[in-house]
Parts: sequence; structure tokens; C-alpha cells
Amino acid sequence: MRFKTLKDWKRYKFKQYPFIYIVLIALTILQYDSYSQFFSPTKIYEKCADAVVLISTPYGTGTGFFINESGYIVTNHHVIKDRQDRTLKPVNITIQTKNGSKYNVIYVNDTPEFSGLDIAILKINGTNNNYLSLKPTSTLVGEEVVAIGHPHLDTWNQSKGIISKINLDDKYLIQHDVATDEGNSGGPLINSKGQVVGVVTRYKRMPDSRGFEKIQETGKLATNVDWVKKVLDMSGIKYYQNALVIEGMSEFERQFDELQKDKEQLIKDRELLRIEKENVETERTKLSQEKIDFNSQKQESWTIIERADLIRKEIENSKNINDKKWKELVDREHNIEKKEKWLREKEVEIARKFTNRLAFEILINPNYLYNQNLNYHYISLQSSVGLFLRFGFDKDYYNEVKSSDRIGFVYGIQKLYNIQDNHFLNGITHDLAFAIEFNDILRVGIGKSLQSDYNYFSYKDYNLAFISYNINGYPYSYGFNIKFYSDNNINLKNYVLGFYSGISLSFLRL
Repeated sequence: MRFKTLKDWKRYKFKQYPFIYIVLIALTILQYDSYSQFFSPTKIYEKCADAVVLISTPYGTGTGFFINESGYIVTNHHVIKDRQDRTLKPVNITIQTKNGSKYNVIYVNDTPEFSGLDIAILKINGTNNNYLSLKPTSTLVGEEVVAIGHPHLDTWNQSKGIISKINLDDKYLIQHDVATDEGNSGGPLINSKGQVVGVVTRYKRMPDSRGFEKIQETGKLATNVDWVKKVLDMSGIKYYQNALVIEGMSEFERQFDELQKDKEQLIKDRELLRIEKENVETERTKLSQEKIDFNSQKQESWTIIERADLIRKEIENSKNINDKKWKELVDREHNIEKKEKWLREKEVEIARKFTNRLAFEILINPNYLYNQNLNYHYISLQSSVGLFLRFGFDKDYYNEVKSSDRIGFVYGIQKLYNIQDNHFLNGITHDLAFAIEFNDILRVGIGKSLQSDYNYFSYKDYNLAFISYNINGYPYSYGFNIKFYSDNNINLKNYVLGFYSGISLSFLRL
């Protein structure tokens, strides 16, 4: 079939396989809704700081950042200039990374093709595995960002703010409110995904009264990353645009971190409690021995007898103190056990908030097949694998998932054994089906053959439909199914009745 336009081809494919488009749209919506927007400066610094470098010249210092593994660095042009506004030679520029390593510069591109653009590209004599991605879409007003740099040689300092304006008279620049100072020049403005949206600059070229351009000190400005990408594209230099920091789940991770810290503190408290209990036991043993010694010495010395009441009172007093301390320790142990129970309940509560969305299953199906065309009876040995998206969760009072709906694909292979002739048929059938399951019980599906070189009862192309009923539930399921195989003209008529059993594993908690 020939199509005049791409739109005609897409319309044809949608009519032929509409369920595939529906599944893709559903997956996209679920993926978008599953992640909360969470701006974490700590996570950004952890992922991005190692890609930021300190640039030193005989005339001062500045900031830059790696944009690929080959050692290419982006910075401000004015960072690598002398006092006569001339670009320095590579030998006069030194690069230092966060781990203290130092590199020489072997390449400088001061972007002469873009008049007034305060951007330069450097390359070191080495490679680096820490680099930043550039934002692939336009920068937005109000977008939260952080700046990592070296203000007044306060190395690898981080501050945060927002993008406050993007449409300025100078087409290269955007405005922000991040706290920056001398030494931040050339450093990245990074968004919540760890992508660079701008390059911090403190300078802007402005015409003077005679029409000549001069460099004017400013603040709160950055070069839009779109111009950086244009420079790199023109120079044929590779860069990345993927997200380095995954948004969402941060609150979930934070709660688990807090739980882990509480667990560690509980372990320390329990160890301290054990030591104190041992000390009390030692004191008790010592007191018992003293009492024995006292009773023994009381018979031997009138002096000890005269002091017996005093010693007895001291022993009783010590015993009361130790009994009180023992009670306090028992109370502390009880409180620790209560806190441990609370932590376990909290872990379960947090885990229940996030449900596994995908399920992978493996089934084995022994079936009885009747071919009406030839009046033959067969035993069908079939195995299948399936991948499903779970939705429509039914949860109980405690937020536990009782059941869910599923939508997905099942791929199966089948071998037939002729009961009347007592032999296996040559070849194996392959089919793919689309299935929908309701409440983890009833599943319906339709499918089609995949093979092109094997005749299935004299038909190379056939369709199938099936209904299955799950008796046991998941993850270990079994039940029975009914199937019907036919060609497009419904000349082939195969009826199948059988059982199945298998396992279903859920994963990807969202």
C-alpha cells in the first residue's frame, strides 16, 4: 500500500494497531504523574560540583565547568584575558578540579564569530568523567537554579535563587537573583535536573559616548545556555542534554534516611543499655559477695558486729539505689522497644505509599485442542511470558494493595501432540496477544500469529481470542482458560480448553 503523506501512514497505523498508541499514552501519563517536582540543592551539589573547575591566570581566578568526557570546558571570555583585553595563551591558564588535580590548557576558542558574547571554550591535556549537561529547552522565568563557583576564592561555593528575566536588551543574557561575586564568573547556573541553563557573568559590553564598545561591570546576569550550544555546534564539540539529577522520590528517600539514622541510634542505645545492665549485674554480684563476707566476718569479730547495723544499712541503701537504677533501665528498654515498633510501622507505611507498577509473568499451559475442520484432537503444550502495566489499585484500610487491573502483552509458543496418531506435529507456533485483566481475576485478550514459514493446520496467518480466570491470585497464580484460533475468514476453527499456572513478579515502584 502506498501513502501520499506521513500523516496518511500514521492514520493507517493508528487504525490498524490502536491499542499500542493507547498503551504508550497511558505509560507517558503515569510516568509524568509519578514524579513530584522537588528542588534539592544538596542533591544538585552532590551530582554536579565535581564537574566545576577553578581557572587560574596571572591576572586572577574564575570558574568553569566540563561539558564532556574529552576535557572541554566552558567559561567566560573575560576570565582568560589580560589587562589589555587580549586573550591569554593556553600556557598561561591552569585548571584545577575539586579533587585537587591540576591540568594545563592545550586549546582556547574565544568565540570571535559571536561579537560581544562573553564565552570561551578551553580543552585540557587529559580526560574527565565528571561533566554537566546543557538544558535542551528554553530557560523559564521563575525556574529555580543554583550557582557553583569560587567567589573571592571561597572554592566550590553554592548559592541558590531563580531566573528573574529572560528578554533583555542584550540577546545573549538572562537575569537571575542568585548571590554571586567576583570569582563566580564562568560558573554554571544549574536547574533542578542538574542541567546548565546559563553561564554566570559580571560583565556586559556597552557602547560609550563615542560609539566604542567597552566592558561594564554588572551583576546578576548570565549568558543564556542556548548561545553556548550554538558555539559548540559550530565548533563540532560534543555535549550532553540528559538530566543528571532525577526529580521526585526525594521526600521518600529523605524519610528512609531519617529512619536509618533512628535505627543506628537505637542500636547504640541498645548497646549502651547492655553495658549498663552488665555493670548493674556486676554490682549485684559484688553486693552479694560483700553480704556473704559480712556474715562470715560478723562471727569472727566483735568490731564487725558493732558495725553490722551501719554496714547493713549501707548495703540496703546500695541495694535500693541499684534496684531503682535497674527499674530505670527496664523502662528505657521498654521505650526502645516501643520506638523500634514505631519505626517498623513507619517503614511499612512509607512502603505502602509506593506501589510496583510493572509486572512480569511466566505461565505454563497444558491444553486440550479440538480442530473442527479435520475432526482431530490434540494436546497443546504452551508456555508464555507477559509484561503488564498495573493500574486501578484496590487498597484496604491499611493501604495494602488487595487487587489491581492490568494491561499488557503476552508472547506464547505452542507444540501440538496428535492424540489419535500418537505423535507430535512438526514445528512450533508463535503468537502475540494484547490482554486486559480486571481485579486480578478475569483476563480477556486478542492476538495474532508471528511466524511466516510454518503452516498451522494449512494456515500461515491466524488470529486468536481468549478468556482466562485466575483462581489463586498473585504472585503464584493458577486457573483455567478458553481459546479460539481462526484465520481472517474464520475458515479455520480450533477450540482450546485448558489450565495454566505460573508466577508474576511486580517491580518499578512509583
